[in-house]
Amino acid sequence: MSKFFLPTIFQIESSLNKVPDLLNFDKSEIIITLLIVPIRFLIIASIFYFIFYKIMKNKWIHIKIQSAFPTNIQLISEILYSVSTMLIFSFMVILVLYLNQIGYTKIYFNIADYGIIYFISSLVLIMLIHDLYFYLSHRMMHNERIFPIVHSVHHRSTNPTPWTAFSIHPIEAIIQLAWIPFIIMLLPLHYYVLMIWSFNMTIFNIIGHLGFEIFPKQLMSYRLGKFIFSSTFHNLHHSSVNCNYGLYLIIWDDLLKTLHENYKDYYNQIKLDS
Repeated sequence: MSKFFLPTIFQIESSLNKVPDLLNFDKSEIIITLLIVPIRFLIIASIFYFIFYKIMKNKWIHIKIQSAFPTNIQLISEILYSVSTMLIFSFMVILVLYLNQIGYTKIYFNIADYGIIYFISSLVLIMLIHDLYFYLSHRMMHNERIFPIVHSVHHRSTNPTPWTAFSIHPIEAIIQLAWIPFIIMLLPLHYYVLMIWSFNMTIFNIIGHLGFEIFPKQLMSYRLGKFIFSSTFHNLHHSSVNCNYGLYLIIWDDLLKTLHENYKDYYNQIKLDS
């Protein structure tokens, strides 16, 4: 915890005093923008946590991936790091708004400009791009020189919870977002596409760190099971470390030979026990 980074109120206040000079927003609008992202995450993560770890804890114990439950110290650390991450994500929202305001992005607001087919296709495309970027950057952060400095913060949680999803070092938070300015400058994206992607990313990340396997027993019997991730998939990443780097899909791990060799067996065993 000694290395924990969280911007102080005074640092945030100093930054906020400068932001309105760049944007045609008043200070209250900037504050609201900065708070929306962390509040949204806190609400969603809280819902998942209280359902699985409080309300249904005993009833759904049979789908718990690891038998142990997190300590209070782990939970507090994860929540604090998550708040830090969400504040950094909020500043990315401000940057996107600024780039759009000065005409550097291809963000549009009328679906009819490109049509509904492009709207849906662009959403699928940026999720694929993000997943590949996440895989590559995630694997890079497991480099023996980078891991101890940056990614080890996330891997302190060997038994992940919904709060683990964004419990990461500030440098990692910036790396996770680095692709966004480039994609919005290169690809026409509707405002709603960005909103849906952001929401999906949050949900997928929380499910990946849920600690409970919520997908059906038959998943591995379906073709879909050869492509999409599961809670077990990412839980194995936390317990075994050097495998299963993907976020939404397992195809990159499968193609690049980083898929845990016993992933399907682990999944089937958990569902067999349930």
